Amino acid sequence: MNNFPDNHNGDNYLENAQETEEIKKISPQKKREFQKLFIFLLTFGLIIGVIVSVILIKVMTKFGLTDKTPQIEQLRQ
Repeated sequence: MNNFPDNHNGDNYLENAQETEEIKKISPQKKREFQKLFIFLLTFGLIIGVIVSVILIKVMTKFGLTDKTPQIEQLRQ
C-alpha cells in the first residue's frame, strides 16, 4: 500500500529545479547582501550567547549552585 501519489517525486524534482533557477537569477549584489546579513546574524547570535552564559555563570555562583556538594560518608558494614 503506497501512501504517496505516484507523481510525487516528479513534482518535487520540478519544484527543486525551479528553485535552483531562481537562485541562479539572484544578482551578485544581493548575494553579497545576504552574506553580510548571514555573517551579522551569526556574529550577533554568538555575542548574545556569550553574554547570556557569563550572566548565567555569575547568577549560579551567587546562589551557590556551582559549589561542590558535600560527600556522604559511606558506612562500612
